[in-house]
Amino acid sequence: MKKSANMHCDDKRTLFVLKEEIEKKWEILKESNLEDSKLKDFSDSLTEYFELKQSSQ
Repeated sequence: MKKSANMHCDDKRTLFVLKEEIEKKWEILKESNLEDSKLKDFSDSLTEYFELKQSSQ
């Protein structure tokens, strides 16, 4: 995964925090046996992460 040299420090930190949030939500989702509300929460987190990543490049 190549990171853009123009990515701002705050963007990198935000992406890091969002990635950690995704990992936590993934564990919650697995424990919930793919409950719909947990799945939506996980999906929303992924969307937020990738939108920020795209806009930072």
